Amino acid sequence: MIAATLARYKLAAEILVFSALACAGVYGVHRVLEHAREAGRAEVRAEWERQIARDEKAAAAITEAWRGARDNAITDGAKREETIRSLAATSAAAAGGLRDAVAKIDRAVPDYSADALRALTSTYGQLLAECSGRRSEVAEEAERLNSEKRTLIEAWPTSAPAPNTKQ
Repeated sequence: MIAATLARYKLAAEILVFSALACAGVYGVHRVLEHAREAGRAEVRAEWERQIARDEKAAAAITEAWRGARDNAITDGAKREETIRSLAATSAAAAGGLRDAVAKIDRAVPDYSADALRALTSTYGQLLAECSGRRSEVAEEAERLNSEKRTLIEAWPTSAPAPNTKQ
């Protein structure tokens, strides 16, 4: 009698065991697939971190190159500034000598004859014409240098170029 009662539940028990085995199989496949996905995620994270390191290294190299160019420009600018100061001092000394010579001539003007004053006036006119011509040359050179400066400023990079990510 117990066997007959159990026979009725045999099909239900088999279905229950089969369902449990199927659930265990599905869970096992799920765990295997989840492990594979996690391994893929780890691989992607590692590649991402390697790319970030390469990009940071490239950015550091660009920054260092720009820093070197800036330092060279500052050094060259200091040299130019020293040259300008030297030329200005030489020019000031020449102007002082010229001023003294003109003052000496002006003090002696009352003692000059009319012909000497005409010659002096002619010399002053030639000197002023030469100064005017030189001033024009200096102004032209200053404008040319200003144009070069503007060209360099406008050509200077304003943002970092995109790093090369190809390998």
